[in-house]
Amino acid sequence: MNETKLKWLPEMFYLFTVVISVFAFASFSYAQEKVIWSVADRPTSYILYGKDKGKGVVEEVYKLLQTNLSQYQHENIKMNFSRVLREMKNSNKICACGFKKPEREELGYFSKPAIIALPFSVIVKKGRLNKIYGDVKSLSLAQLFQNSDLKGGVTKKRSYGGITPMIDEQERKGKLLSHTTTAGLLKMLARGRVDYAIEIPSFANYISRQFELNKDLESYAINENKSQVLIAYIFCTRNEWGRKIIKDIDTILEKQRGSASYLEYLVRWYDDRSRVIISDYHQQSFTDN
Repeated sequence: MNETKLKWLPEMFYLFTVVISVFAFASFSYAQEKVIWSVADRPTSYILYGKDKGKGVVEEVYKLLQTNLSQYQHENIKMNFSRVLREMKNSNKICACGFKKPEREELGYFSKPAIIALPFSVIVKKGRLNKIYGDVKSLSLAQLFQNSDLKGGVTKKRSYGGITPMIDEQERKGKLLSHTTTAGLLKMLARGRVDYAIEIPSFANYISRQFELNKDLESYAINENKSQVLIAYIFCTRNEWGRKIIKDIDTILEKQRGSASYLEYLVRWYDDRSRVIISDYHQQSFTDN
């Protein structure tokens, strides 16, 4: 009888260790802190629906960070910036991606530069303006508006940042046609009803792809824009937890953002001209900060 009991001891010990391991793993998983990552229905930063779902530039950076922050649980939740700031004010564990603004810096710690984006540009069919302006990378809106042979288009009731007053004036004068949607505006461009559109180049390319419009678009930077590139950051709740996770995020960005794969995320939705601008900045300045 005693010998029979002894024969079962190894199996019982093995079963015991398996059970303990399962409970230990479950306890570890349960104890992991959860990080909420803010997303929005805002192509091409985030693409929440359709055939390109998950291929937004911020989503790709989030995935890279989340993979390397395995000590946390992660959940992406759709929310606007008002809610993001409210959650941060309540000291909840949340991270987002955006430009630096005073109200955000009051409530969040910011990472090293994470995203290179381009502002509103002049969008045309490839080669449309070459004979007029030559092989240039940028155009002056003031000079473009003076050319009565060219008809431009914009989206109605859209904020265009610092160049909004110029656009509003031309729209009032009837020198710029307007459409209620970006898709409608780009259809006008594809059909030749306008010679150029003023839009964010990555968004123009995304919309053209979704609606199978003219794929040969190119963009010209606008001289009147204050900055030719826009830099976005990851920012997390301004408390001790946020300070720590931003430190971890900076370590990951320091290792990854100079790579060719990271650059591919940044240029994915841009035309050739825009890719050159982003690639040049990525090579010359991006990893210095």
